[in-house]
Amino acid sequence: MNVAIIRMRAAVATAKSMLATKIAARNAAGNKRALVHEILSIQVLSAALIGFLAIAGLYWGGQWVLQDNYGRWALQWTEELNELAAPLYLTDDSEARFRLDSFVERYPEIAHVSYFGTNGETLFTVGNDNPDEGFTRLSDTELEEAVDLVGTKKPYMLQSDLLNPRQFEILAPVWTESIAEDALFGFDADSAAAGARTQLLGFVGIHLDFVMFHDRLLSNIKGAILILLALLLLFAYLGRRALRRALSSISDLQAPIQELAKGNLGVKFEPAEHREISEIVEALESTAAALSERDATLLQMANHDSLTGLFNRRRFVEELRKEIVGVMRHGHSSALLFVDLDQFKYINDACGHPAGDRLIRKVADELLRSVRQGDVVARFGGDEFAVLVRRASVEGARSSAQTILANMRRLAHVEDGQVFHIHCSIGIAMIDGDHLHYDEVINKADIACRDAKQAGRNRHATYEGSGQDTDNETTDVGWVNRLRTALDTDGFTLHFQPINNIHTGETSHHEVLIRLPGSDGNLVSPDAFLTSAMRFGLMSEIDFWIVENAAQAYAKYSTRERDLKLSINLSANAFESDNLVGHVENAFRRHGVNPQHIILEITESLAIRHTLHVERQIVALREMGCEFALDDFGTGYSSFSYLQQLHFDYIKIDGTFVEDLMNKPVDQKMIRLIAEVGREAGMKTIAEYVQNAASLALLEELGVDLAQGYFVGMPTSEPEFRSTPISLGFRRLQQTVS
Repeated sequence: MNVAIIRMRAAVATAKSMLATKIAARNAAGNKRALVHEILSIQVLSAALIGFLAIAGLYWGGQWVLQDNYGRWALQWTEELNELAAPLYLTDDSEARFRLDSFVERYPEIAHVSYFGTNGETLFTVGNDNPDEGFTRLSDTELEEAVDLVGTKKPYMLQSDLLNPRQFEILAPVWTESIAEDALFGFDADSAAAGARTQLLGFVGIHLDFVMFHDRLLSNIKGAILILLALLLLFAYLGRRALRRALSSISDLQAPIQELAKGNLGVKFEPAEHREISEIVEALESTAAALSERDATLLQMANHDSLTGLFNRRRFVEELRKEIVGVMRHGHSSALLFVDLDQFKYINDACGHPAGDRLIRKVADELLRSVRQGDVVARFGGDEFAVLVRRASVEGARSSAQTILANMRRLAHVEDGQVFHIHCSIGIAMIDGDHLHYDEVINKADIACRDAKQAGRNRHATYEGSGQDTDNETTDVGWVNRLRTALDTDGFTLHFQPINNIHTGETSHHEVLIRLPGSDGNLVSPDAFLTSAMRFGLMSEIDFWIVENAAQAYAKYSTRERDLKLSINLSANAFESDNLVGHVENAFRRHGVNPQHIILEITESLAIRHTLHVERQIVALREMGCEFALDDFGTGYSSFSYLQQLHFDYIKIDGTFVEDLMNKPVDQKMIRLIAEVGREAGMKTIAEYVQNAASLALLEELGVDLAQGYFVGMPTSEPEFRSTPISLGFRRLQQTVS
């Protein structure tokens, strides 16, 4: 009951957490602006701004035009009123008064007109409003200014109220001009004008009011503004509909993109009407296709051997596990065949690595043709293959092995005019109720394969579980158990062997070596257990353990020796792992390791067969600051082309060239050649297995930079810095030999 309650509470808590996440996501989405509203707002605001500027321009421009026209109209009306009023100053002409009144009535903008005598007193007033509101008696200043206008080109004074610019008051003199001589013949205009007399009759005051006209203009402008606002609203509505319709294609992409983000690369996108959206759809479809192709490629790389296209060890183990479950469930039996080529190294050494690759591919094709449909073929690595024979008895498994052997005997490989006949040895392990762990099944098939080789090769052997295999079984299974225990309990130890500069004798760096404490207290050499570790897929775990503990050692010993540099060996399994770079980076960061003080050693065989994945791993580690050393150089391939491709910093000459260096002139020439190549490529050379002073002196003469071996320094539990200078006697001896 308590367990049920706990599970229920956990489920409720999980549901609450998921609900909170969804609400937060919804709120976050709700707080974001809608694109259609943003675009529409920009458009409406832009249109409103343009409309405002247009209305303002129309209003102020109209004001300026009206002000100018007001002045023109005032001048014109003043001249006409002068002409109409002049007779009234001379005679009381009713007809002239009628004309005057008619003129004023014709123009409603003329509020009223007042006429004054020469003394400034009001004579009479006419107008469209209350005449009593006209001009009163003129002031002396106004009279003086008005008199000065008599006979001028601008015969009026225009005054306007600053608070009300639509009202004007005009004061103008009324005068007559007479010509001194008036004769029909002999008339001279210039002399007449010179002799003309001007007579002031009085003054006229005009009050103009354009308020009504102005109000009508404002009313029209307001109407235009209302029409513009209505158009803006209509534009906003229609624009919103058009934008929603245009952006609906983008909204339709939301669900497919979400599916694409979830990893559903088979999602279908609806075709779009608009060219831009259609281009986005095409880009998304291309992205989905590229991702699908990439995933397929990654899956292929993760599950298949890069050379043969067969399943790799990891994928084969998955199939083996499934088969073991099927055997347990249905009670049938299956078999595992471990196939190992005989004398494959001879072809590699004789014809080179590319020839070996071509042969491996041919063997893979032959294995595929030899098995039944539904059986699984995989390459474990090197010249080792595995075949999972489904639903097979012992006799059926042996029959499959015989078929493979017969087909391999008929296989002929031609290389450089030579014909090679490839044989193989096959170990058979049954999968039944007694063998239900994949490690155990692989181990027993491997033991049976070795029995087949010991029996003369080119044959198969079945693991029987009898006494004849007890020793081998105990050996391998025992090592696997010990190695797993050492990994789980941190049971390995590290030792450090110095690598010294031959010329100065000073320690350049230390190689990190792994050791396994034995039951008797002695240390077990890696040669005793690394073969089993490789066979059963434990090398990458051991490599990661070495990296972690080497980082700890660096953090410990670098405090007393700032220039401490460590060289770490990494297997091909480590570089084929996807998390190597991440593991190294995290270990270095946790322990404060300077990557520039770390040298990573890889073997020549890994460098030659490096895949794109391995090369990317090496590039990433080099970008961190790590240096690289090529270990065991010269062991069988004699290829220098890859040295520059992977940009090594050190070349470690294999110890087989150094062990008996004094007695082997060919090895001396080989070492000299390697040293010269390394020097030209900017790489330092390291000689292994240096056992005496004579070899050390000769290596200096051959151009080698660094030396490693028991004479230089024994592996110790802590890094030791010592000097191994070449004695003067050996230098003289070497000069004599040269």
